[in-house]
Amino acid sequence: MVQLLSELEAAYQRKRATGTPFEASGSKERDGTAIWRRWEFSCFSQCGDDGLLYRIFGILGWGHRRSVEIGYFPHEANSVNLLVNANFTGLLLDGNTDPLIARSWYSSVPNYLKILHENHRLPKDSQTFKEPTEAELRSTCAPYCLKACYNVNCYQASEMTREPLMVRSLVKLTNIQQLIDSNFASLKISVRGARALDYFSIDIDGMDYYLLDSLLSTGYAPRVVATEYAAHMGKDLAVTRPYSPTFSAAATSFQYGASLMAFLKLMRRHEYRFVGCVEWNAYFIRNDELQRPEHSRAFPEPTTATCFYQDAASRTTEVVRRRKACQVDWVEVEVPKGSKPREWSVLKDLLLENLGDERGMREG
Repeated sequence: MVQLLSELEAAYQRKRATGTPFEASGSKERDGTAIWRRWEFSCFSQCGDDGLLYRIFGILGWGHRRSVEIGYFPHEANSVNLLVNANFTGLLLDGNTDPLIARSWYSSVPNYLKILHENHRLPKDSQTFKEPTEAELRSTCAPYCLKACYNVNCYQASEMTREPLMVRSLVKLTNIQQLIDSNFASLKISVRGARALDYFSIDIDGMDYYLLDSLLSTGYAPRVVATEYAAHMGKDLAVTRPYSPTFSAAATSFQYGASLMAFLKLMRRHEYRFVGCVEWNAYFIRNDELQRPEHSRAFPEPTTATCFYQDAASRTTEVVRRRKACQVDWVEVEVPKGSKPREWSVLKDLLLENLGDERGMREG
């Protein structure tokens, strides 16, 4: 996979050097699929995000190779492939991820083995890593031949050139700038301003809309942005939960996040183009990155309908999740200047109308 990615990146560089336009072929919209689906692949991402990001940066250029991801799990984040295989300098922020697990995943192999041995010396009920065992680590090929190896270098032809910055902290409006600025300052880097930050991703199942708006309103201008959206809230209304610095919601409640339309309107206001979705993640590129005609043609703005599956099973799941979500208040955002947001009672009626009878529907 490492060799394939290196060849892919080199191919993009050769193509860009010739000045030959990157043409987008015809759309294949079908049950939530669209043009970007053919670019998807996964090395570490949960879905096909790795492929779309390689396509985007391969065409636009890799820039300074800097990323920030808020809300991650060490081996399943959207920026992992950029960190491991594209030599990005990255900051990972999360309020729940165990720092020891994060360190073990990104450490060099000697440090990874040291972490394991130290952890195995603790009482069994205090150990973070139950596998691989000390007996397995005595194998002459360890850790590369182990089935259970929680380190990126176990699966790579060559080791990472640098470890990412990793911080365990709840990210709020009051600390988001300090967390980003102080960590990059430790590397004598500023990620404020045009083209200073290449990729920003947020997925915290909560106040994502407000944090993203705050970031883009205070001097940050990432070239590419990804954000998880609440697909079960439909494609038409721009809604999110009311802001709370202590917000918390169970994952199975679906009472968190913001709708796709909320993010589309937010990002248009900040001069970004919507370029597609990978399952529940929406992707945006800054307009000034698309000034060259060949870049603009390579990333046409799709319709929101292409981000929603229309098959019966997906529709059933959406209905059940939306009914759960509508048990609490949501607010309308990005309303036209001079207009007032509609009351929750009005929004709720619009969200629940024509959903049909939920009897017999399976849980989402």
